[in-house]
Formats: sequence, C-alpha cells, structure tokens
Amino acid sequence: MPAATVVDGADLTDQAAFAGGVPYDVFARLRREAPVHWHPPGRSGSGFWVLSRHADIAAAASSPAFSAEGGGGRAGGGTHLEDLPAGRLPGVVVAMMDDPRHALIRDLLGPPLDAAALERATGDLRRCAAQVVAEALDRRTCDLAADVAGRFAAMATALMLGAPARDWDRLVGWAHRVSGLANRRTGRPDEESGRIGEEMRRYCEHLLAAASGGGRAGADLSSALALGRLPDAGGQPPLSRLEREANLLLLLLTGNEQPRNTAAGGVLGLIRHPEQWRALRADPALLPGAVEEMLRWAPPNPYNRRTVVHDLRFRGARMRAGDKVTLWWASANRDETVFTDASVFDVRREPNPHLSFGHGGHACLGARLARLELRLLMEELLVRVREVRLTGPVRWAPSSKHAVVLEMPVRLVPA
Repeated sequence: MPAATVVDGADLTDQAAFAGGVPYDVFARLRREAPVHWHPPGRSGSGFWVLSRHADIAAAASSPAFSAEGGGGRAGGGTHLEDLPAGRLPGVVVAMMDDPRHALIRDLLGPPLDAAALERATGDLRRCAAQVVAEALDRRTCDLAADVAGRFAAMATALMLGAPARDWDRLVGWAHRVSGLANRRTGRPDEESGRIGEEMRRYCEHLLAAASGGGRAGADLSSALALGRLPDAGGQPPLSRLEREANLLLLLLTGNEQPRNTAAGGVLGLIRHPEQWRALRADPALLPGAVEEMLRWAPPNPYNRRTVVHDLRFRGARMRAGDKVTLWWASANRDETVFTDASVFDVRREPNPHLSFGHGGHACLGARLARLELRLLMEELLVRVREVRLTGPVRWAPSSKHAVVLEMPVRLVPA
C-alpha cells in the first residue's frame, strides 16, 4: 500500500479531530494532492481508502464493486469505518444491505415517504414546527440544536413512524441524550446510551406490534414494516422479525439525528453569513435554494464506508477485495471543481449537486422528507424571527460519522 502523506498529523480515525466540526482544510489538501488516498490504521485497527473528490465518490457510490454490506473475504462490514458483525446490522438494515434485497426493502418503505404521503403530513409537520419555534421565542434564549432543531426532528420522526402523540416527549428525551446509539456528549457508547438503546429497541417492538393489529401496510413507517411483505419472485426469503425491528430502529435514530444536525448547522451558516439571512427574509422565493445550500454546507454524515468486493483498479489505485473505502460526502460538497466559491455559503447557489443524501442506489430514502422538514422549520423561523444571535460557543461532538451539534446557544429576536 502507498505510504501515508497529506493526512500525517491529521488522523481521520481520531474522533477528537472532528470536535470542532469537519476538518475541511484536511480534505482540501486531499482533493489537491491525494484524492484516492491510503490511510494508515490509526485508531481503527486497519487501513482504509479515502475518496475526497465529488466525481470519484459518486462513481464508487454507484458501483456494485463497492458494497454497503461487506464481502471480499472480510468477516464484518457495514457503513461505519469499524467492522460490524455480519448479520447484526450488515445484511439486516437497508442502509447496510446490497441489491436485490436492498431494493426490495426500499420499495417496501417507499409509500409512507412518497410525495402523496408527505403532502398529507405537511399540515401536521407545519404545526410541529410552529409549536417549537413559538416555545423558543417565548423564552428568547435557547439551545437551537436541542430545543428547536432537535425537538422538531423528534416530533416529525414520531409522526412519520405512527407513534401516538402521548409518546412524543419520550422520543424527544431520548434524542436529547443519545446520538445514534452513542452518548451525545462523548460520541461513544456507554452504560446510559446502551440502556436508552434497549428502551428504543423495545419501543420499536411495541410500535410494530400495535401496527400489526390494524391499519394498512404503508400508512406509516411502522405499518409498512409490520404488515409489508416482500414479493415472492426472486427467491428472497420473507422479511424476518429482526429486519423489521432493526429497520424501524434505524428509521427512528436517523430521523431524529440527521435533520437535527443539518438544521442546526444550516442555521449556523446563516448566522455567520447574516446577509444571507436578510436576503431570505426579504425574498422567500430563495428558500428552496437555501435548503439545498444548508444541506451542502452541513451534511449530517461526513462519510459512509464501503467494502471492495473484488480486486480492481480505481483511478489508478490498486484496491484489493476486502479493502475498506470511505466516501467523504462532506469533502465532495466542497469540491472546487464542482462548486464555484465552494467555501462560501450562498443561498442563491445554482446548480447545487451536493451529495449530502449520498448517491446511487443507496441515496437517502428520506431525502424528500428531510427537505420538507427543513423548509417548514425555516419558514417558521424566517417569518417569526428577525435575527438569530449566538450567545456562546458552538460545541460539536467528537465524531467523524455524524456531524453532531451538541450546543448552539442563541437569542431569538422576534420579527
């Protein structure tokens, strides 16, 4: 393998390197000097490839030679840098599964997230956004990440899962304490996050059991998984109980976390570029473009990992079966060959082919919902809030996998 070069002194396996957000300067050097780069093991236990350019990442994300599940002789797999045991998450949850089963489960989950379903849900989602913004305005000061973006994301997720309104505060409370299945403050699993993770798993069991007793498949995400069936053709086994539970838990976790962090990071971009906030308030027609720029600027997942299925050459690099390959979406979103003034936050940016929802067959299933949530929350903020002012330092979780805004203390100046 080639020796480490430009990331010497900037170990991408060191979670502390992400405690101030994504280290974009490191990725700018990688794009210039080593766009297909072999990273030494560091704290991850084995070396891995780092892809940093937009075109290379899109190509790998679209190729079946790079598996989201695993393979190539490697015992574990998944989309995290660390190997996850086969059959626990890899090969079970849709994000860590390859076609054809991956496509079948995506199709099963599609109806509750299609355009018609979201149109029906828009009124309820708008009321949730209005509620959290009004509550924050009543206090004037708040933590925008937790009290506005996080609370709204948890409420929206509960709505789409079909969770009864009486349970929403419980889901909000979980989201305040964990990020994925790790402690939100440290970015690491511990006793508390393990306990909450088990509570969430049992709650998903409860939702599936409740959905099994009535309703129709596809009415919400719980019923889609509880009542849905894979087509008989193609020789795929029926959906297992583990697949139903694990995928519902995945939807609960990602639905809480990803919109939260993009909304918080996007508003932070607007705070640090106040002329952009003023432009949006003056011309609401700019909001769709602003949503895309917020997504580009603050991708919720800096990277996803793939596994090389068979020996191949990629952009001149010799990759072997079983090699880990990391696709750095955050770096693709700042690629100077794709985005003019890539380091500038610009709500008028057009075109904006960001990769914050991934690319290819594994592009985010909830992209349409995420865009809707961002738009509705921003509509409420722009109408009701004249200015958002930081009142203290912004803190990030030490995590390379999730761009988690831990604290974002603000004062909201009413319109």
